[in-house]
Amino acid sequence: MQGKMASFWQHLRQQPLHQQLRLLRWNAPMIVLALAALHQLFVQTAIRPLNSPVEWWLEVLIYTVTGSIAAWWGLTYIARNAAKQSETEQELRRAFADLEDSHRKLLALDRMGQYIASAPNEDEVYKVAVQAPTELVGAKAATLVIFEEDQQTLNLAMSWGLSEDYARAFHDYLGQGVGAERCRTCSTLHAHVDGDCPLFVGVADAAREDGVQSLMCLPIHTEQERIGILTAYFPSADGPKEEQAHLLNILGGVIAFAVDSLRARERQMEALHSLDEASRAHKSLTELASQTLHTAIMGWKAQAGAIFLYDSTRDQWVCLSQQGLDDLASARFGFAQQLAQQAFAEQSFIIRALPSKQPHELRSAAALPLISEGEAFGALFLGTKRPQGLNPQHADLLQTFAHQIALALRNAQLSQELQQTAMLRERYRLAREFHDGLAQTLGFLGFQLERVARFLQKGEYAKIERELPEIRQVVRSAYMDVREAIEGLRLRWDDPTRLAENLGNYVEDFALQTGIEVNFVAHPPNLIVPTEIALQFLRIAQEALTNVRKHARADHVDIHLQIAETALELRVADNGIGFPETSRQATGKNGGFGLTSMRERAESIGGRLSVMTGSDRGAVILVTAPLSADIIPATTDASPQFLSPLADQG
Repeated sequence: MQGKMASFWQHLRQQPLHQQLRLLRWNAPMIVLALAALHQLFVQTAIRPLNSPVEWWLEVLIYTVTGSIAAWWGLTYIARNAAKQSETEQELRRAFADLEDSHRKLLALDRMGQYIASAPNEDEVYKVAVQAPTELVGAKAATLVIFEEDQQTLNLAMSWGLSEDYARAFHDYLGQGVGAERCRTCSTLHAHVDGDCPLFVGVADAAREDGVQSLMCLPIHTEQERIGILTAYFPSADGPKEEQAHLLNILGGVIAFAVDSLRARERQMEALHSLDEASRAHKSLTELASQTLHTAIMGWKAQAGAIFLYDSTRDQWVCLSQQGLDDLASARFGFAQQLAQQAFAEQSFIIRALPSKQPHELRSAAALPLISEGEAFGALFLGTKRPQGLNPQHADLLQTFAHQIALALRNAQLSQELQQTAMLRERYRLAREFHDGLAQTLGFLGFQLERVARFLQKGEYAKIERELPEIRQVVRSAYMDVREAIEGLRLRWDDPTRLAENLGNYVEDFALQTGIEVNFVAHPPNLIVPTEIALQFLRIAQEALTNVRKHARADHVDIHLQIAETALELRVADNGIGFPETSRQATGKNGGFGLTSMRERAESIGGRLSVMTGSDRGAVILVTAPLSADIIPATTDASPQFLSPLADQG
């Protein structure tokens, strides 16, 4: 029995308090019976066999002693366990309070993280960040110190909780030019006021007066580069506790990620803006590709990039522009071309994280198809040496950027094709005009010179004298043709859209060179129209005046330029001989009036050309071209422009 009781008590002592109470509650009747049995056994074996007169008193004494001992033991045990229970409850309350405080701080950290992540700019990030240490870990104050652009000195950007004297002293101290090199490379990140930390040296007395004894720094990084430090100040020399330091480190990571994201997005938005400006600059396809690729590389801080175009007529790829891909045989160029072709074939963007130790040395890459009007015609490739330099978070912005590049390149391609087509057309017109004009003139001169040579052999000098004036006139006309052709090719205007002004200047020069009186009227006099329409109208007017000089035998020309309802109208009328009769045209002497060229120019802008003439009554050239209602200039009441350089010569 005693062995069982000893074993029970030993087992009981090994149990937790709540288990001890539970065992005692369930085993109390057995314990009482066991104690009573032991007491009765002692009385029967030790007291009653004595047969003494004091037997009854001895039993009472035994009952009293054992009862007192049992009561004392029971009460002591209950009191001890009650104290333990009270202590355990207090520990639980403290643990719950600590847990509640940690939960509150984590919620505050989460709230700050969400706000910081959605902040519109860096100043908003810093404003929340500099307040966070006092709220999260009970820091006395906090400051934000950033490195200047040259990263040579420290600059106090913001402070929170410092006294005005301390903040002023700290600002003045950094203003003296405190070097940033140590803060850029510091790994201790904890310092005492009496130490040699650059943030305490020079302001230690002010820190002590403000109750500051230590600090902890949180570095702020952007893409592996430290740009500043958030410093938390503490009244104790030991600084923050371990769990507080852990919270501050989490905060530092959140701030660094937010600043990095903001700066990356700012670079990328600047890249989109630069791309838009480049597309408006009317550069050649190669220049535009080179500039847009450079913009993309700068926007994502990539180490390699390329723009590939697919030539469907030749079934081959062309690298329009590349940076950082080395030569065509390099591993990096091959990888870029392969990824670009895959994105082109799938017509879907590819963003890939790459393992280390690759021959191309890239850790992340992206390839996006260049699609215009639902058709892919190339691909953009970007690659970086940073593992997360290009990641799925950049997908939307990268696709927008690729779409903008596709539009810009396609517009440049179409513009280049139009320029080539216009150049070919202009060459065809020039060839035809030279054939109809200068070639015939030179042929006529050759024929005349042969006649003069025959007259010279026969000694018929009188006939030679009669032929020479006509030859001089033909040479003068040929010279004027060549000069007009050259001037026409060299025609340049700072602003081609100012049609009335440019045409007026050309008409004035024509009148001075030919001596033909010209009356020019423009309504409104400040007429401005789209570039292509303006250029074609100027060329038509030039050719019409050339015909007047060469064939009309006129001494006066009226030119009217005006807006007629929703159309632009040009009227050129001379007082010459009009068009020659068919019999005269058959000789070829007066053939080739350039009407075909003028009509083609009018039709190229959706206009029409009409000719009104007759024998010996002059000619009228009328050109009309439609204008959109939103580009028709407002009619003014200004007086029409009149140019007649010969009017003052009597």
